[in-house]
Amino acid sequence: MGELLMNEQREAGDTYLIVADGRLIGTESFIKTYPDRFLNVGIAEQNAVSIAAGLAFSGKQVYLWNCSTFLLYRPFDQIRVDAAFARTRLRLIGTSSGLTRSASGIAHIAIEDIAVMRALPNMTVICPGDLIEACQLLEECRSIDGPVYVRFPLENRDLPEIHAPGTRVVLGQAVPVTDGDDAALIATGNMLPVARGWVDEFDGAGLRVRLISMPSIKPFDAAAVAALVEEGLPIITLEDHSVIGGLGSAVAEAIAETGRGVPFQRVGVPDRYPYVVGTTDYLHEHFGMLGVSEIRAWLEECLGSRSEGYRP
Repeated sequence: MGELLMNEQREAGDTYLIVADGRLIGTESFIKTYPDRFLNVGIAEQNAVSIAAGLAFSGKQVYLWNCSTFLLYRPFDQIRVDAAFARTRLRLIGTSSGLTRSASGIAHIAIEDIAVMRALPNMTVICPGDLIEACQLLEECRSIDGPVYVRFPLENRDLPEIHAPGTRVVLGQAVPVTDGDDAALIATGNMLPVARGWVDEFDGAGLRVRLISMPSIKPFDAAAVAALVEEGLPIITLEDHSVIGGLGSAVAEAIAETGRGVPFQRVGVPDRYPYVVGTTDYLHEHFGMLGVSEIRAWLEECLGSRSEGYRP
């Protein structure tokens, strides 16, 4: 993120970084080099959005960072009116999304953020799953005429490298990771490396599962989902978000719009809040979220049904 800010400021001279308390790892060089382009408004999230939107509306390239819960929920009215309705070129950078900071309690758990943001007209929503996706989509953000929500896991963690060098990532398009003709696993954001491990485990059990990354939630690649339906592949979605309103819902909508049916399974946070505190793995167990063994059993049942006469 810091390198992107530095490059943009050197090339265009119109880049600002705004935070509402806290520090985004990697931006230290930008803040030191361009102190007049950095503003910490303190714990005043509504003011942060309005100030950022005002700068963006005047033609500046503005990045506003905070933990996703503080970035979006407290100043939602300002985001809806000052960013989405006004169609300002504001880049909302949210970290600690999903259950990645679950040990801090409900104030830091963002399991509804994709659903909320994708419902806003004019809002673009992207969830990079690795370094290549993040770099290419952030660069593409500069040309988007309107606000963008970029969803990241913990701010102090390096992004993994899942895609092969030279992979092209385009806004609104799914990114194939592995081949497979038994089923398709669609993952987004920080669940992409988890999905990669699942696919390897499936392969060891003789199941060839196609892994597809979906870093762009809005715009969404419904055509890629329709192509999977056309092949008759069972589809699984994997996300660090509520099963309502996120990737699973977007894929379900795309399947429904084809007018056809395939076996479909959403893996994500169930429709309830945690009333306990603990690590991400602990909350997965608390919620009873499906894991690789359960999905493998489900796939084997689906494929058995298909061999016995299932037709999509």
